[in-house]
Amino acid sequence: MPQKMSFLFNSAQGLKLAANYLLDHMEDEGFKRNPVKYSFILTAAATLESTLNDGIVSWAYNTFPRDDYKRHASAFLAINLRGKLDVIGFLISKSTHITDNSSQTYQDLSNLVKLRNEVAHSKDFFTEVDIEMVTDEEGNEGFLLPPEFERKFTNSPLIPSNEEYLKTYKSLELLYNVLNNEANYIDVDLFKAV
Repeated sequence: MPQKMSFLFNSAQGLKLAANYLLDHMEDEGFKRNPVKYSFILTAAATLESTLNDGIVSWAYNTFPRDDYKRHASAFLAINLRGKLDVIGFLISKSTHITDNSSQTYQDLSNLVKLRNEVAHSKDFFTEVDIEMVTDEEGNEGFLLPPEFERKFTNSPLIPSNEEYLKTYKSLELLYNVLNNEANYIDVDLFKAV
């Protein structure tokens, strides 16, 4: 008689590999809005969400009867991304731990959510500024932007160093490892006892 076995397929591992690839190919070269950074942010955030969704579905599958687990998982899957990050520690630990929002790992992942929101949900408006027309030594015309407007470029979330992106990836990898039983939630800074 055949036996039943359950499998869960999601895109977290492929997305994590893609984020790692992008991280390895991120060369700033002084170009502040490097397009690879956009790709990394969106791919890493998709990895985060897929990983959290997998953790929520696995928790519900292992907690509730088969006829009910999808309904309970769906309730948590409807939460926004930062909310899922906040609740995952409580779920996977069976209420003994919570996500530590003061940990460096949480701060890195929370910042990733912020960057993702800024990139994916950009709501920029036109800014009117007075410019100064200039001509360089070769006769090429251009313009200078006022300093307060130039500061907007340096305050962009895409300016962080490659080391900051590496830190974000390491935090993402840590969460992935915990939710895929490759690391124990008790041993990482992302979770603390209740």
